[in-house]
Amino acid sequence: MRCQHFKRTPVRLGAFMRKRCATNIWLTFALLILGLCGCDKSTQPLPLLAAEQIPTELQKAFRKAKPELNNVVAQINSELQSKDYASAYQGLQFLTSVPDITEEQRTLAARALLSINGLLQTAQAQGDQKAAEVLKFQQRNR
Repeated sequence: MRCQHFKRTPVRLGAFMRKRCATNIWLTFALLILGLCGCDKSTQPLPLLAAEQIPTELQKAFRKAKPELNNVVAQINSELQSKDYASAYQGLQFLTSVPDITEEQRTLAARALLSINGLLQTAQAQGDQKAAEVLKFQQRNR
């Protein structure tokens, strides 16, 4: 004997349910494609620059820049030659904040900043008070 309430009737999805199911399938497919495109493992972080390379690389990258920026680059290079890493660091921070430099110039300035940050840490470990102040200031104003 069968219960009358549970008759076997074919299941019919309404137009709303069919549309929702199709939307979910397309959304899942789109997220899968975006996820696969975003997973590029071939990109590696750029290596740090050696302190000796920074002046020549900066001159190469900024040779066609505005005269004001060339003056800043010349000042940074002279500070690097005199091993005044604290002042060179501040000059490079200024360069990275200039809005009209190219992406290549900005990337180079950021790489140089990271290199000089390491030099500042070394100088701090050797007792350089100016380097210690710059690093302390940097940590407070992040």
